[in-house]
Amino acid sequence: MSKLMNQASTATVEVELANSATSTVSIATFVGRGGIIPDGMGSFQDEIVVADNFKVSSVTVTLNDLEHTWVGDIVVRLRHIETGTVVDLLRRPGQPQFSSSGYSSDLNGNYSFSDTFKGNFDAVAAENDVIPSGSYAPLQPLSVLKGLSSAGSWQLIVNDCSAGDSGSLGSWSLELV
Repeated sequence: MSKLMNQASTATVEVELANSATSTVSIATFVGRGGIIPDGMGSFQDEIVVADNFKVSSVTVTLNDLEHTWVGDIVVRLRHIETGTVVDLLRRPGQPQFSSSGYSSDLNGNYSFSDTFKGNFDAVAAENDVIPSGSYAPLQPLSVLKGLSSAGSWQLIVNDCSAGDSGSLGSWSLELV
């Protein structure tokens, strides 16, 4: 479980609508820990426990200081533990269409995933030796989490599916609206 939960921040934003009515939107951002991604076996896992209880309308996951020397090895998932809902943010880019090992591009930056982002992670991985930091659409839509309660445990799972290349994650954040 994340030891950084005491440092998690929550913000409330007021939105002015076209009909002059005022509505309040909850935006909560939570920070999880980082660590070593086991090479070729096991997984890095971290949980953020959210006490705030509101209906989720959108989700953004940011992977901070993610480093790995072969992106085709990597699977990154977000799991809402209470419902068992799992979303693949990325899954072995370049596999199988490029090779059985996927793309050899490196990860070295900050990568955000949201349904509102247009960046195609797989396409960028195919075109770059080092995948640039940026905002990307997840492989599977995070909208499957829409309508769920924000309260509960949110788990990040990072698997390295092939031995020979290693990596680490500095931290991660979960933004719930």
